[in-house]
Amino acid sequence: MANGEKGRSSITHPIGVVSRRTGLKADVLRAWERRYKAIQPGRTSTRRRYYTDEDVERLLLFRQATLAGRRIGQIAELSTQELRNLVQSDRVSVSHIPESSPTTSRLTAKGHFFACLRAIDDLDSQKLRAQLERAAMDLSHPRLIDTLLIPLLQKIGELWEKGGLRVAHEHFSSSVIRSFLTSLETLYTPDAVAPVILVGAPVRQFHEMGALIACVTAASEGWRVTYLGNDLPAEEIAAAAIQRRVSAIALSLVYPSDDPHLGEELGKLRRLVGSAPALLVGGRAAESYDRLLHSVSAQRLLDMSEFRDQLRALRTRPPLIASAETRISLT
Repeated sequence: MANGEKGRSSITHPIGVVSRRTGLKADVLRAWERRYKAIQPGRTSTRRRYYTDEDVERLLLFRQATLAGRRIGQIAELSTQELRNLVQSDRVSVSHIPESSPTTSRLTAKGHFFACLRAIDDLDSQKLRAQLERAAMDLSHPRLIDTLLIPLLQKIGELWEKGGLRVAHEHFSSSVIRSFLTSLETLYTPDAVAPVILVGAPVRQFHEMGALIACVTAASEGWRVTYLGNDLPAEEIAAAAIQRRVSAIALSLVYPSDDPHLGEELGKLRRLVGSAPALLVGGRAAESYDRLLHSVSAQRLLDMSEFRDQLRALRTRPPLIASAETRISLT
């Protein structure tokens, strides 16, 4: 077995400590163990998992490799030395920026923020990707989202609006960040019985970054995520929600903030899916539709922290069960 190097250290750590050290949620650690045999922690007499320092190193290497775009299923059987070689190879091919590790200094969110802005100004995709990957190692998931990615996207939009960035820079940075978010989501493997959330943007809403961040956040909270993209009519959102038997629908509203047709769309969506799934709405323009959102029993989210709180509260709710009559009406 590739994980046969274990046992050299007598120091052991519970799963909570390992989760904090690696930035991987406990459910991800369990999934990688159960589905891919990537790690084989020991067990106490009460069947609680414990991990050695070697296990922690191995998990950090797995995280770096997956953030570089590799799938855990493809690398789970590699030995720790093979993982070290693979991660080093990926670093060399991507950038000369040194990745953080347990023995290197960590940057603050502010440090990563300005390093990412410099990479964007240089139109250097490899440098920007490497900086984002290093930030994912240095920061916990909530801090990565709340103190780096969201402020970075807001700053990019602000600079573009004021002429501080060219359209090319805005498109370039969006492309790299979109790819990074997609790879970040693959870190999380929710259980097959986890609740399902549908994420997207309604018709005439074309900005998707907020929705992609919502996808990653929901996955990190143990939800199964179905992402539909943007500019979707109510009928399509409802049909997908019913087919997937979702517990929640998350919608991103960024621009415009005065769409006269949005009320009809959201009203239709609520009628089609019924009252069972929670309707969670966030984004820069959401506040402008406060009265409308209240009328369709939607929860307006102030930030990602509130989104996480809602996801945790909703996990015990039953999923939407579509009747045959409703399915027929949507097809």
